[in-house]
Amino acid sequence: MASQWHFTHDEVLSSPSILEGLPPAEERLRRAKGVNFIYQAGIILELPQITLFVAGVFFHRFYMRRNMIEEKNGIHHYNIAATALFLANKTEENCRKTKDIIIAVAKIAQKNHKLIVDEQSKEYWRWRDSILMYEEVMLETLTFDVMIDNPYSFLYKYLEKVGHVHNKTLRHAAWSFCNDSCLTIIPLLMEPRHITIASIFFASIYTGERIADVNGEPWWNILSGNPDHCVRAVEVMKEFYDENPLRKTENRFGGSPNFNLEDTRRRGDEPQSSNNASPGTERATQSPRARVNGLDEDAAQREIDTAAAESASQAAPGDSDVALKEAANNPFLHPPANGDGLASPSKRKVVDSLASESREEKRQRLSSDDEGEVHE
Repeated sequence: MASQWHFTHDEVLSSPSILEGLPPAEERLRRAKGVNFIYQAGIILELPQITLFVAGVFFHRFYMRRNMIEEKNGIHHYNIAATALFLANKTEENCRKTKDIIIAVAKIAQKNHKLIVDEQSKEYWRWRDSILMYEEVMLETLTFDVMIDNPYSFLYKYLEKVGHVHNKTLRHAAWSFCNDSCLTIIPLLMEPRHITIASIFFASIYTGERIADVNGEPWWNILSGNPDHCVRAVEVMKEFYDENPLRKTENRFGGSPNFNLEDTRRRGDEPQSSNNASPGTERATQSPRARVNGLDEDAAQREIDTAAAESASQAAPGDSDVALKEAANNPFLHPPANGDGLASPSKRKVVDSLASESREEKRQRLSSDDEGEVHE
């Protein structure tokens, strides 16, 4: 029964929406927007990423049997995204209240996280009616098949098998690939474990971290991976990053080198060195900050320093005490007369006398101060 939800690439291009006349590029855009809608609402609800991935799979499977063109009796992708999130919250047992989900969805739909939504507002009831109405439609369309595997459950286990479970750079890149894969049609093309293996492949290429052979065999054989699935998944993701349908200003993985599965392999006779990285992966050895901004480490630091200086210059009067500190430490405004910071011999004499007096003398002096006597 699980195979009913796995399709070839040609079958995905024959979805109901495309058959109704929607261009494939437009369908890819709406799919990405729908899953991104789920992700944004999930952030407000603080839902686990696994739940968001499951909701994304519900969303993609639904539109393999229904169309999303409202003019042709289709259902808008945001309505189905909200319903998929609501259903995934139940199946994954996250215990978020229906009211909280509706409020989060309404805020994302209005693109206003500070929007005040309560049970008295029309927006609340519009989304509530939509979610409850389409929940039954979604369950029927999915044939009540709501048990979904996810690639995250395999990630740590597979990284441990290849000896990279403690490699944060590789692990974070692979996790990001799993997140972004749900924005595409990849969950329709292969099983979650193949997505995990493809994510490790992608992370190895991107970071320049080669994975050592295990007992003389390449790492993907140890994980029972399919090289064709890896290459296919990365091609889809590379197309997604290049196309950038969500128009993100920061494209973390844009401009990645050509992908070759052998480039991720480190044979037993090869030393573990960054020099083993294949040509074109020099950018992957830089820090994540430099890769994101397209700068080297020094240029990135200069950019941070410049931004900090501009921020300080734009501060309102009274927001900073820099000027006061500079004035207090300026030797021209407070010249020391004797090299010890005291302005005059008279002040030095007073300080010396106060420092040398005994406790009894100090007590008598303070009591006389209370009686109204004034001491210099």
